[in-house]
Amino acid sequence: LAAAQKLASRITVNAPLAVRGSLAVAKRAQDLSDAELVAIGDHEMQTIVASADFQEGPRAFIEKRAPRWTGR
Repeated sequence: LAAAQKLASRITVNAPLAVRGSLAVAKRAQDLSDAELVAIGDHEMQTIVASADFQEGPRAFIEKRAPRWTGR
């Protein structure tokens, strides 16, 4: 249980949209062709790049603070 909680803590500090996108691709990795996975990954990346969280990451880094992810 402690190991699972440690892993969950490491995951939850990341941007929620990026985590969701990674999981979407990983869950389907065995069922789809490489081309289909790339298409899903591209779609997820477009969603991430268009988000406020995509801008928050570099902004937080420059300001030397922890990012405040909104999932938007």
